[in-house]
Amino acid sequence: MRVVSVFAGVALVAFAGAEILYAGVNSAGGEFAQQNLPGAFGIDYQFINESAIDFFLNAGVNTIRLPFLLERMCPLETGLGATLNETYLSEFSAAITYITMRGGYAILDAHNYMRYNDPSMQPQSGSIIGNTSDPKAASTKNLAAFWTELSNRFKTNPNVIYGIMNEPHDMPTDLVLKNDQAMIDAIRGTGAQQLILVPGNGFTGAHRWLNETCGTNCTPNADVLTAITDPLNNFAFDMHLYFDNDTSGTHTECTLAAPTNLLPVTTWLADNNYTAFLSEFGAGSNPTCFETLNNTLNHLEANPQFIGWTYWSAGPLWGDYFLSIEPGEGVQFNSTWREVLEPHVQSYGPMQRCGVSSSRMNGVVDGVIKALEGCLGLRLPG
Repeated sequence: MRVVSVFAGVALVAFAGAEILYAGVNSAGGEFAQQNLPGAFGIDYQFINESAIDFFLNAGVNTIRLPFLLERMCPLETGLGATLNETYLSEFSAAITYITMRGGYAILDAHNYMRYNDPSMQPQSGSIIGNTSDPKAASTKNLAAFWTELSNRFKTNPNVIYGIMNEPHDMPTDLVLKNDQAMIDAIRGTGAQQLILVPGNGFTGAHRWLNETCGTNCTPNADVLTAITDPLNNFAFDMHLYFDNDTSGTHTECTLAAPTNLLPVTTWLADNNYTAFLSEFGAGSNPTCFETLNNTLNHLEANPQFIGWTYWSAGPLWGDYFLSIEPGEGVQFNSTWREVLEPHVQSYGPMQRCGVSSSRMNGVVDGVIKALEGCLGLRLPG
């Protein structure tokens, strides 16, 4: 039994039956001000505060998820594909390098809902990628070309994780599968070895992985995504989870019970020998939500099907956003971070700091490497 803190009579860290390989936060901001393209760095968008990254890594976190916007990475003038905005890419790359050279894993998160060409009203705006009935839509081939190019830029960095698409929704699940497989094939085609996070339909919601998520052709992810293949078998399903009444993460109250909302997908993962990564979850700052978050983390820790998590969210441009845990300024920094998340992170330590990102314990270089000495800065062939 590991109990390191108590809030309102609730043990915040309990027994953990499985090792969490990755734990950390989102650093949102690179996808902000979607209506302003390409936008001004430091005003419309920004990926990290370096001091915040230092704080989290020093606190024991080993993973930062970095959202980026496809319409900034691939300008509308040239479209989705292999032609990148080198200025935006350099800003993104600088953030990735800052994280990984200090012993963190960095998730490259294409924050686009499986859509491209109009991010102004995300998550609803833009054409669904691969929708052949929409003449404005980018194709699956375009999407694969993009990931071939981006993977070529990062394939030698073992501390990179590919978060290939944020929250596909309201589209045929078969098309989600087709696009997911094309992205995996593109990344592996470059020789990249690192972990790939594979999303599902329905905003990739863990709580409804076994359910239909829209009115037409939204077959449950559980019935379709078993067709995913990876020649390296180094992938995990990318899942999100919020606890308010509509699971949108936009309300301060937690009304959905945890961890019962995770039981069906946990069973499905176990039955199919899959792993999952909870790359977004968040809840309000109140005793009910603290208990909900704690119960969720205890469930992840007790079930080896879950290899990691990143909380939503830190980031340099949030201001008074109610879910922000940005150090020193976020609304939840002195509550949710201090009372719930930090005790769990500290109970994991020391965490893996380098080696090829992997969905399995034995996938990293020379086993599980938890020391920084002699490891940081190593590069993979490519």
